Amino acid sequence: MMPVIDIYVCEDDPKQLSQVVEYIKNYLLIEDLDMRVRIATDDPNEILDYLNNNEIDKGLYFIDIDLGENKINGIELAAEIRKIDFEGKIVFITNHSEMVFLTFKYQIEALDFILKDYPEKIQGRIIEDIDLCNRQFEESASDSEEYYQIKTGELVRSIKVSDILFFESSPVPHKVIVHLKDGQFEFYSTIKRIEDENESFFRCHKSYVVNVDNVESVNKHTREATMIDGEKVLCSVLGTRTLVKLKK
Repeated sequence: MMPVIDIYVCEDDPKQLSQVVEYIKNYLLIEDLDMRVRIATDDPNEILDYLNNNEIDKGLYFIDIDLGENKINGIELAAEIRKIDFEGKIVFITNHSEMVFLTFKYQIEALDFILKDYPEKIQGRIIEDIDLCNRQFEESASDSEEYYQIKTGELVRSIKVSDILFFESSPVPHKVIVHLKDGQFEFYSTIKRIEDENESFFRCHKSYVVNVDNVESVNKHTREATMIDGEKVLCSVLGTRTLVKLKK
Protein backbone atom coordinates (compact mmCIF):
# COMPACT_ATOMS: atom_id res chain seq x y z
CA MET A 1 0.00 0.00 0.00
CA MET A 2 1.35 3.41 -0.97
CA PRO A 3 2.05 5.78 1.97
CA VAL A 4 -0.09 8.88 2.48
CA ILE A 5 1.11 11.81 0.37
CA ASP A 6 1.70 14.95 2.43
CA ILE A 7 0.78 18.31 0.90
CA TYR A 8 2.55 21.55 1.85
CA VAL A 9 1.33 25.03 0.95
CA CYS A 10 3.39 28.21 1.29
CA GLU A 11 1.63 31.48 0.44
CA ASP A 12 2.12 34.87 2.11
CA ASP A 13 -1.36 36.22 1.29
CA PRO A 14 -3.75 34.90 4.03
CA LYS A 15 -6.80 35.00 1.76
CA GLN A 16 -5.09 33.14 -1.07
CA LEU A 17 -3.55 30.65 1.36
CA SER A 18 -7.00 29.88 2.77
CA GLN A 19 -8.47 29.55 -0.73
CA VAL A 20 -5.80 27.14 -1.97
CA VAL A 21 -6.11 24.97 1.14
CA GLU A 22 -9.91 24.91 0.75
CA TYR A 23 -9.62 23.77 -2.88
CA ILE A 24 -7.23 21.01 -1.85
CA LYS A 25 -9.16 19.74 1.17
CA ASN A 26 -12.49 19.74 -0.65
CA TYR A 27 -11.08 17.67 -3.50
CA LEU A 28 -9.32 15.21 -1.19
CA LEU A 29 -12.58 14.73 0.71
CA ILE A 30 -14.67 14.23 -2.41
CA GLU A 31 -12.25 11.77 -4.02
CA ASP A 32 -11.19 10.10 -0.73
CA LEU A 33 -7.52 10.24 -1.71
CA ASP A 34 -4.67 9.08 0.54
CA MET A 35 -3.34 12.62 0.80
CA ARG A 36 -3.44 15.25 3.53
CA VAL A 37 -2.49 18.87 4.05
CA ARG A 38 0.48 18.58 6.39
CA ILE A 39 1.47 22.28 6.58
CA ALA A 40 -0.18 25.45 5.25
CA THR A 41 1.83 28.53 6.13
CA ASP A 42 3.16 31.93 5.08
CA ASP A 43 6.57 31.09 6.56
CA PRO A 44 8.90 29.00 4.35
CA ASN A 45 11.06 28.14 7.35
CA GLU A 46 8.15 26.27 8.93
CA ILE A 47 8.18 23.84 6.03
CA LEU A 48 11.97 23.51 5.99
CA ASP A 49 12.10 22.93 9.75
CA TYR A 50 9.55 20.15 9.43
CA LEU A 51 11.34 18.50 6.50
CA ASN A 52 14.68 18.65 8.28
CA ASN A 53 13.34 17.10 11.47
CA ASN A 54 11.03 14.39 10.16
CA GLU A 55 11.25 11.37 7.92
CA ILE A 56 9.94 12.41 4.50
CA ASP A 57 8.44 9.96 2.03
CA LYS A 58 6.19 11.57 -0.57
CA GLY A 59 5.41 15.28 -0.75
CA LEU A 60 3.43 17.66 -2.96
CA TYR A 61 4.30 21.35 -2.59
CA PHE A 62 2.21 24.35 -3.68
CA ILE A 63 4.51 27.37 -3.43
CA ASP A 64 4.02 31.06 -4.14
CA ILE A 65 7.14 32.49 -5.80
CA ASP A 66 6.82 35.91 -4.13
CA LEU A 67 6.80 35.35 -0.38
CA GLY A 68 6.75 39.02 0.58
CA GLU A 69 8.68 39.89 3.73
CA ASN A 70 10.35 36.51 4.06
CA LYS A 71 14.10 36.28 3.63
CA ILE A 72 13.78 33.68 0.87
CA ASN A 73 11.41 33.52 -2.09
CA GLY A 74 9.51 30.53 -3.41
CA ILE A 75 12.23 29.57 -5.90
CA GLU A 76 14.83 29.46 -3.12
CA LEU A 77 12.43 27.54 -0.89
CA ALA A 78 11.90 24.98 -3.66
CA ALA A 79 15.66 24.63 -4.11
CA GLU A 80 16.03 23.83 -0.41
CA ILE A 81 13.10 21.40 -0.56
CA ARG A 82 14.70 19.63 -3.52
CA LYS A 83 17.84 18.96 -1.44
CA ILE A 84 15.75 17.16 1.18
CA ASP A 85 12.89 15.67 -0.84
CA PHE A 86 14.38 15.08 -4.28
CA GLU A 87 11.33 13.11 -5.47
CA GLY A 88 8.81 15.68 -4.22
CA LYS A 89 6.39 17.30 -6.67
CA ILE A 90 6.60 21.10 -6.74
CA VAL A 91 3.89 23.41 -8.11
CA PHE A 92 4.44 27.16 -8.28
CA ILE A 93 1.47 29.51 -7.91
CA THR A 94 2.51 33.00 -8.91
CA ASN A 95 1.88 36.41 -10.44
CA HIS A 96 5.43 36.44 -11.78
CA SER A 97 5.60 34.34 -14.94
CA GLU A 98 8.85 36.12 -15.82
CA MET A 99 10.54 34.32 -12.90
CA VAL A 100 9.86 30.87 -14.28
CA PHE A 101 13.30 30.81 -15.94
CA LEU A 102 14.88 30.85 -12.47
CA THR A 103 13.61 27.32 -11.86
CA PHE A 104 16.05 26.18 -14.55
CA LYS A 105 18.89 28.20 -13.01
CA TYR A 106 18.25 26.54 -9.66
CA GLN A 107 17.70 23.15 -11.39
CA ILE A 108 14.25 22.69 -9.92
CA GLU A 109 12.02 20.25 -11.73
CA ALA A 110 8.53 21.74 -11.36
CA LEU A 111 5.35 19.76 -11.86
CA ASP A 112 3.37 22.86 -12.90
CA PHE A 113 3.13 26.66 -12.89
CA ILE A 114 -0.25 28.15 -11.99
CA LEU A 115 -0.69 31.85 -12.78
CA LYS A 116 -2.77 33.93 -10.39
CA ASP A 117 -3.69 36.15 -13.36
CA TYR A 118 -6.43 33.62 -14.15
CA PRO A 119 -8.20 33.04 -10.79
CA GLU A 120 -11.05 31.15 -12.43
CA LYS A 121 -8.59 28.44 -13.52
CA ILE A 122 -6.67 28.00 -10.26
CA GLN A 123 -9.00 25.43 -8.68
CA GLY A 124 -9.07 23.30 -11.82
CA ARG A 125 -5.29 23.38 -12.15
CA ILE A 126 -4.80 22.43 -8.50
CA ILE A 127 -7.10 19.43 -8.98
CA GLU A 128 -5.20 18.40 -12.12
CA ASP A 129 -1.89 18.64 -10.27
CA ILE A 130 -3.17 16.56 -7.36
CA ASP A 131 -4.29 13.86 -9.78
CA LEU A 132 -1.01 14.01 -11.71
CA CYS A 133 1.06 13.81 -8.53
CA ASN A 134 -0.97 10.86 -7.25
CA ARG A 135 -0.61 9.04 -10.56
CA GLN A 136 3.14 9.62 -10.78
CA PHE A 137 3.74 8.37 -7.26
CA GLU A 138 1.59 5.28 -7.94
CA GLU A 139 3.60 4.53 -11.08
CA SER A 140 6.83 5.02 -9.17
CA ALA A 141 5.67 2.63 -6.43
CA SER A 142 4.88 -0.05 -9.01
CA ASP A 143 8.30 0.33 -10.64
CA SER A 144 10.31 -2.69 -9.52
CA GLU A 145 13.61 -1.10 -10.61
CA GLU A 146 16.13 -0.49 -7.83
CA TYR A 147 17.79 2.91 -7.68
CA TYR A 148 21.11 4.15 -6.31
CA GLN A 149 21.30 7.74 -5.10
CA ILE A 150 24.36 9.88 -5.83
CA LYS A 151 24.81 13.45 -4.62
CA THR A 152 26.50 15.73 -7.14
CA GLY A 153 26.90 19.29 -5.93
CA GLU A 154 23.52 20.41 -4.59
CA LEU A 155 21.60 17.74 -6.49
CA VAL A 156 20.79 14.12 -5.72
CA ARG A 157 20.64 11.84 -8.78
CA SER A 158 18.71 8.59 -8.75
CA ILE A 159 20.33 6.06 -11.07
CA LYS A 160 19.04 2.60 -11.89
CA VAL A 161 21.33 0.02 -10.33
CA SER A 162 20.98 -1.97 -13.54
CA ASP A 163 22.62 0.92 -15.44
CA ILE A 164 25.74 0.92 -13.24
CA LEU A 165 28.73 -1.05 -14.56
CA PHE A 166 31.42 -0.27 -11.99
CA PHE A 167 33.04 2.35 -9.77
CA GLU A 168 36.71 3.27 -9.72
CA SER A 169 38.82 5.51 -7.51
CA SER A 170 39.42 8.93 -9.04
CA PRO A 171 42.84 10.62 -9.17
CA VAL A 172 41.07 13.43 -7.28
CA PRO A 173 41.16 12.70 -3.51
CA HIS A 174 37.87 11.54 -1.96
CA LYS A 175 36.21 11.17 -5.36
CA VAL A 176 34.94 8.16 -7.27
CA ILE A 177 34.12 7.70 -10.96
CA VAL A 178 30.93 5.79 -11.71
CA HIS A 179 30.80 4.04 -15.11
CA LEU A 180 27.30 3.68 -16.54
CA LYS A 181 25.92 2.03 -19.65
CA ASP A 182 25.65 5.47 -21.23
CA GLY A 183 28.54 7.45 -19.76
CA GLN A 184 30.41 8.26 -16.58
CA PHE A 185 30.84 11.05 -14.01
CA GLU A 186 32.67 11.84 -10.77
CA PHE A 187 31.22 12.37 -7.33
CA TYR A 188 32.44 12.60 -3.74
CA SER A 189 32.62 9.21 -2.04
CA THR A 190 35.02 6.33 -1.42
CA ILE A 191 35.32 2.81 -2.79
CA LYS A 192 35.16 1.45 0.74
CA ARG A 193 31.84 3.19 1.40
CA ILE A 194 30.29 2.13 -1.91
CA GLU A 195 30.99 -1.59 -1.52
CA ASP A 196 28.51 -1.78 1.36
CA GLU A 197 25.74 0.29 -0.22
CA ASN A 198 24.11 -2.35 -2.42
CA GLU A 199 24.12 -6.15 -2.45
CA SER A 200 24.93 -6.13 -6.17
CA PHE A 201 28.16 -4.20 -5.57
CA PHE A 202 31.38 -6.16 -5.04
CA ARG A 203 34.83 -4.76 -4.34
CA CYS A 204 37.03 -6.82 -6.65
CA HIS A 205 40.15 -4.65 -6.18
CA LYS A 206 41.27 -1.91 -3.81
CA SER A 207 40.37 0.64 -6.50
CA TYR A 208 37.29 -0.95 -8.08
CA VAL A 209 33.74 -1.97 -7.17
CA VAL A 210 31.77 -3.80 -9.85
CA ASN A 211 28.06 -4.38 -10.28
CA VAL A 212 28.12 -8.19 -10.28
CA ASP A 213 24.96 -8.34 -12.39
CA ASN A 214 26.76 -6.51 -15.21
CA VAL A 215 29.92 -8.66 -15.20
CA GLU A 216 30.03 -10.65 -18.44
CA SER A 217 32.99 -12.88 -17.57
CA VAL A 218 35.99 -13.27 -15.26
CA ASN A 219 39.46 -14.26 -16.45
CA LYS A 220 41.29 -16.08 -13.63
CA HIS A 221 44.64 -15.88 -15.44
CA THR A 222 44.73 -12.16 -16.22
CA ARG A 223 42.65 -11.35 -13.11
CA GLU A 224 40.23 -9.16 -15.04
CA ALA A 225 36.46 -8.82 -15.06
CA THR A 226 34.89 -8.02 -18.41
CA MET A 227 31.75 -5.94 -18.16
CA ILE A 228 28.75 -6.28 -20.49
CA ASP A 229 29.98 -3.31 -22.56
CA GLY A 230 33.43 -4.87 -23.05
CA GLU A 231 35.29 -2.74 -20.49
CA LYS A 232 37.81 -4.60 -18.38
CA VAL A 233 38.26 -4.10 -14.64
CA LEU A 234 41.28 -5.23 -12.60
CA CYS A 235 40.71 -7.75 -9.82
CA SER A 236 42.87 -8.85 -6.91
CA VAL A 237 43.68 -12.53 -6.44
CA LEU A 238 41.01 -12.91 -3.76
CA GLY A 239 38.64 -10.67 -5.71
CA THR A 240 38.98 -12.88 -8.78
CA ARG A 241 38.24 -16.07 -6.84
CA THR A 242 35.22 -14.57 -5.12
CA LEU A 243 33.84 -13.02 -8.30
CA VAL A 244 34.11 -16.33 -10.13
CA LYS A 245 32.02 -17.95 -7.39
CA LEU A 246 29.48 -15.10 -7.46
CA LYS A 247 28.99 -15.51 -11.22
CA LYS A 248 28.37 -19.26 -11.07
